Amino acid sequence: MEHCVLVVRPQAQAVSLLNYCQQQGWRAELFSSMDVKLLPHTREDVQQRLNATDVAFWVSANAIISAYHLRVNPPLHNVCVGSGTLGCFYQYFPQATANAPQDGLDSEAVLRMPLWQDSALRHVTIINGEGGRDWLTNQLLGMGKSVQTVSLYQRVEQALDWERFRQLSQSYQLVVCVYSREAVDILFQQVPADLRAKLQSLLYFTIHQRIADELNAMGAGRVVVGKQGHSSVLKLLREYLLPS
Repeated sequence: MEHCVLVVRPQAQAVSLLNYCQQQGWRAELFSSMDVKLLPHTREDVQQRLNATDVAFWVSANAIISAYHLRVNPPLHNVCVGSGTLGCFYQYFPQATANAPQDGLDSEAVLRMPLWQDSALRHVTIINGEGGRDWLTNQLLGMGKSVQTVSLYQRVEQALDWERFRQLSQSYQLVVCVYSREAVDILFQQVPADLRAKLQSLLYFTIHQRIADELNAMGAGRVVVGKQGHSSVLKLLREYLLPS
């Protein structure tokens, strides 16, 4: 049976993966459990905060795209949560400079970066979405840094088309790409009772062990983690979907 990749990401972030699947000759469909909505900030307010910071930490591609829509300019020093987010940063802000950790895709890896030992980089601005983790904020405060958070967007739940899911599951062997715990939670909260076992049985591709753990907690037992982020997921998809 032919495969179909369900992309459980906000539409703006799903485009590159959907296009990649199409280029490879695979069937792929957007199956987004949430979208992203800009919060009501003015360009002047956000730019003023960035002008007063020594380092901006960009938590996600959504944070970068939201800042781009506000037409703000990043500060001199920028840190992204991982290589995929770093690539997105340079796509939208090609004249700026940024770095990302080489040994992980989370706040713990960001904290291990040596720049935090520079006492001149005292004022930190975390650019994220509403309801993000505060672990890095607390760690940086403990190091004597001044930390402010600017939440540029919120995640908005979307109703999923489960009749379409039923049709696809009868015609294709489904695999799922999902990149956030919030998307996982909404996916399994919405699934009808008669489709839950099918959803749990699918093969999932994701980018972090915490997301894999959330999938396991929801009863999904087949989860593959691309430990180097989105590029690793693409490699794993090729290995799984291309004929040997």
